[in-house]
Amino acid sequence: MLEIRNLNTFLRVAALQNFTKAAEELGYSQSNVSAQIKQLEQEVGIALFDRIGRGVYLTSYGEALVPYAQRVVSSAISLENFMKSDELLEGVIRFGMTNSLFELLSETVLLNYHQRFPWVQVELMLDATASLENLLRHGKLDTACLIGDPLPRTEWRIWKEIQVPIVLVSNREHPLAERKQIPLSQIVEQELILMEESAPYSRRFEETLSASGLTCRPFLRLQSADSARRLVERGDFLSLLPLYSVQAGIQAGTLCRLPVPEWRGTQYIQVVLHRGKAITPQITGFLEELNAILDGILNEQLLADG
Repeated sequence: MLEIRNLNTFLRVAALQNFTKAAEELGYSQSNVSAQIKQLEQEVGIALFDRIGRGVYLTSYGEALVPYAQRVVSSAISLENFMKSDELLEGVIRFGMTNSLFELLSETVLLNYHQRFPWVQVELMLDATASLENLLRHGKLDTACLIGDPLPRTEWRIWKEIQVPIVLVSNREHPLAERKQIPLSQIVEQELILMEESAPYSRRFEETLSASGLTCRPFLRLQSADSARRLVERGDFLSLLPLYSVQAGIQAGTLCRLPVPEWRGTQYIQVVLHRGKAITPQITGFLEELNAILDGILNEQLLADG
C-alpha cells in the first residue's frame, strides 16, 4: 500500500523540482526524501523523476500521478481534521496578493478568516504578479491572487477567474476630464503615472501605443495602484489602473474615467494554486473567504462598467 507520507513528499519534490528544498520544507534530511521517492517508485514500478545534472523533472508517469496524489493527500488531511471544527484547526497558510488587490480585499478577507480559523497563522506576501508566480512555482506560497494575463491551466489550478477593465483616469479638474472622446495621441502628451514595466496591463498599453506609432514617457512608475490613485486625485496627472481600484473615487467624484476609444484594455484576476499543491481544509477555507469577497465586492464594482 502506498504511504501518504511518500505521496506528500512526491508532491513537494514535483512542485519545487529540487530534493534539497523539499527536504528543508518538510523537515527531513535529503537522504530521507530520496529514500521516500525511491520507495514510491519501487511501489508503482516506474520512474517518476528524471535526474538530469542538478535538475529534477517529472517523467510522463510522474505527471500522470500528480492529480491522484493530490486527491489522496488532500483526503488524508481532511480525514485527519474530520472531527475538528474550524475553530480548532491549526497550521500556517502562505498567501500572495498584488498591491492593488490587497488594498481592496485584504482587510475583510483576513478578518473573516481569522474569525473562522483563529489558530491558523496567515503569512501574507505582497508583490508584483511575476514575483508571486515565481514564488508559487517554487513552493514558497500555497496560493495567490494575481492580476495579469491568464495563466495556463496545464501548470496551474485556477480556483477563480474574473476579467476586469483597465481604465485611464484623471481628477475632475484635469483639462481632459470633460472631453467626450480623447485620442491616444493626446493621452501621451500628458503627465502619466504607470505601474511597473512588468505589470501586464502596462505592457499591453505601451504595445497599443506602439502599434499606432506612439510612445509615452511616464514620469513615475509605481507598484501601488492606491498610491497612483491618490496622486491623480491631487494633481493633473493621468494613470492607467484597474477599474476596481478607482471605482470608489469615480463614484465619489474625485476621479474621472477618460473615454479613449482606441483603448479597450482588460486583464484577469486569477486565484491560483500550483498543480502540485495538496489543498488542506485551512487553504480551502481561505479560498472560500476570498471567493465570497470577490463575488460580493469586486463583481458589484465591475457591474458599474456596464
